Amino acid sequence: MWNVFKGTLAMLVRNRELFIWALGLPILLSTMFLFMFANLDDATAFEPVPTAVVEDDNYDKAAQFANTLNSLAEPGDDQLLDVRAFATMSEAKKALENNEVAGILSIDAQGTPLLSVAAMSEGLGVEQINRTILNTITDTYLRNTDLLERIAEDNPMALSNPTAVEEALSRESATEQVSLTFSAPVQSVRYYYALLGMACLFCSQIGLIAICKTQPNLSALGARRAIGAVSRGKTLAATLSASWVIVFGCLVVAFSYMRFVVNVDFAGREGACIVALGVAALFTTAFGTFLGSLPKVTMHVKIGLITAATCLLSLFAGLYGEPCMELADNIARSFPVLAALNPAKVVADAFYSLYYYDSLAPYAGKLGILLVMTAALFAISSLFIRRQRYASL
Repeated sequence: MWNVFKGTLAMLVRNRELFIWALGLPILLSTMFLFMFANLDDATAFEPVPTAVVEDDNYDKAAQFANTLNSLAEPGDDQLLDVRAFATMSEAKKALENNEVAGILSIDAQGTPLLSVAAMSEGLGVEQINRTILNTITDTYLRNTDLLERIAEDNPMALSNPTAVEEALSRESATEQVSLTFSAPVQSVRYYYALLGMACLFCSQIGLIAICKTQPNLSALGARRAIGAVSRGKTLAATLSASWVIVFGCLVVAFSYMRFVVNVDFAGREGACIVALGVAALFTTAFGTFLGSLPKVTMHVKIGLITAATCLLSLFAGLYGEPCMELADNIARSFPVLAALNPAKVVADAFYSLYYYDSLAPYAGKLGILLVMTAALFAISSLFIRRQRYASL
């Protein structure tokens, strides 16, 4: 049995064409995704608000307001403003009319900050959000300035205590920021998870080739094994074990490339991801065994069935772009049973469950579905294989 296992491993490793689909294609596609989705995640990221500042004589006298704007415009993750200086109001208004800035901040003769914006249109967009931010900054500055002036009138000594001033200017938040997901959602990761689902199905060719090589009517190797001393049950067990090892190895390499080269986020649950790959490899082996055991079907037709099934099921897993992802989500909501019968979708959802949920229950549910389908495919395959009889070898 050990010799059969080693022989199957050697036979599969020598078949270089298998690794083009099982390993080369996922790596190639994930590299393409890296460039395709380079700007996808940044598209919804917050950009500093482009703001015109009129740096005239009045502005030079308002040092405190200038310091506030400079602090809000400091480069970094929390940069709020993109300040653009203009010498006169007329120059700033031209920039506003050309949509180069979201608003104009200036200082009047009394030293009061003024905000000028263009007429607002209906609806909620980036322009309205930027104007709201500028309005909030201006109102907050005016409110704090008025508060400090009142404190100076009522109790001037209080201003000598920096802690008291900070507490007076700070506003206690009435809300608490919490995350409803295990990791911050990123759009692109779902496509990589769907790619892993497709990779699993393409790896079915390994199980198909291995099981066909055990059939005496399809290969000389199968004929020699049929008349050998090793029982048919042990031969099949060793063959399937070798297939699982090759499939699992290919999936782990593809996963490692996505994780460490493409930098796909797996929410720090790489160990659970490896377990999911092991279960997916088991299903892949069962699926290849099922197609390989179909009677009266040639090898080329079986490989064609795997290719067609992989491309079709990957479509409904959302691999081919945003419209396909929306279609997959709609099917999952309206027809959950159909989504549960799509192994590419189940594999992708297993990884997404780890990424999205705190609990491991959804992840365990997806693995359970894969194991049930695996058991069913192995059971059907055993019926086909047991009924095969050969008049001569």
